[in-house]
Amino acid sequence: MQRSRRVLTYQQKSLVAECVFLLVIGVLSPFAVGWQIYPQLSFILSLVLLNIFQLPAIVLFYRVYLPYTIGKGRYWLGVGLFPLYILVYELGSRLSSILLIHVPLIPQGYRQRLASAHPENLTQGYFNQSLGYTCLVLLAASSLYVVKLLFKNQHHLHTVATQKLQLELGQLKNQVQPHFFFNTLNNIYSLSVQQSPDAPRMIEGLSAIMRYVLYECSHDTVPLEQEVAFIKNYIHLENLRHSATDVIDFSIQGTISGTVIEPLLLMPLIENTFKHALHQHAAEKWVKLVLSVDEKELIFQTCNPQNQPHMQTANPYGGIGLANVRKRLALLYPGRHDLVIHDEPETFTVTLVISFT
Repeated sequence: MQRSRRVLTYQQKSLVAECVFLLVIGVLSPFAVGWQIYPQLSFILSLVLLNIFQLPAIVLFYRVYLPYTIGKGRYWLGVGLFPLYILVYELGSRLSSILLIHVPLIPQGYRQRLASAHPENLTQGYFNQSLGYTCLVLLAASSLYVVKLLFKNQHHLHTVATQKLQLELGQLKNQVQPHFFFNTLNNIYSLSVQQSPDAPRMIEGLSAIMRYVLYECSHDTVPLEQEVAFIKNYIHLENLRHSATDVIDFSIQGTISGTVIEPLLLMPLIENTFKHALHQHAAEKWVKLVLSVDEKELIFQTCNPQNQPHMQTANPYGGIGLANVRKRLALLYPGRHDLVIHDEPETFTVTLVISFT
């Protein structure tokens, strides 16, 4: 059974990174600094609160200033507006200090320290806070902005790759459908030429199969039960072409409920073995199909007799079966599949293993 893993979107990743950044800048870093310079816990918590009050100016930097200037390639505008932003940041720092001075819960000694710097008086020094510390904080904020851009670009690349994957899978699926209908219609034509009474039944069976291909195969995946029912219908159509009813043996091992698979993924393997083992010039006509499923993997195996080269009929339209399956498996199950071909003197066996873990 296939299991889905929850993956964070790039917006969620950006939000997590931003929360961690604000936690470090606004709480953990000032707490560590305060622990070294203040003996009282109340003074340390006051420093933390002061830095929290200054966070809006930092958020303004990486959410507005950087995206509007550097993010749009306006580098000279970014340089020109930087002094203005420093002024805004300085005013935010002074307002935070003034606000904290008037909070009664803040220890008197700490409020006196803030008041001694005269944050309300712009003539008492140019910077209420160290310019070096300010640049360090802004550099960290710039790093956060770069990380958020990386998440966004990664999402964009993933979206493009997914769209390309879906397009390529769609093309491969469309390649299978005409090939499948061509073979089935060719069988119906052969029965019609022979005026076989099975021709109407084959047309009826083809109609049911067409409904599945046209409606169910538009989905990315289908329940394995539906795909098995489709395979059985196709086997029934193939059996109508032969006098013996036991030339095709299809067995199922394990429980197929609760498992999904890409539609028509197994059909090229089945068509390939039918084409080589059940044509009219084949010395032996038999096909064995085995489907085994458990929670960890799916195994599908086809086996047919090895016909002599002079008995095989040339097919100018063949050759897409195994190649199609290989391409689709590489796109759908990279590193989680194995397609093994045993070309022995008497039998030809193809084994497909798909891992769900």
